[in-house]
Amino acid sequence: MEKPRTFLGWAGLVFALTVIAVIVMVAASIAFVFVVGVAIVGAVITLLLLLAKRGGD
Repeated sequence: MEKPRTFLGWAGLVFALTVIAVIVMVAASIAFVFVVGVAIVGAVITLLLLLAKRGGD
């Protein structure tokens, strides 16, 4: 990869890296929300199963 020689070239490179970083952060936050959602749903299901077992006894 050739290094940019002008300020605009460097600015473009930094801008591209910033855009990539923002995309990665957004993807990470979406994944985090998804994982937290799955964990909460799993916890609720586990609680419901425990309550159902306790009620059956």
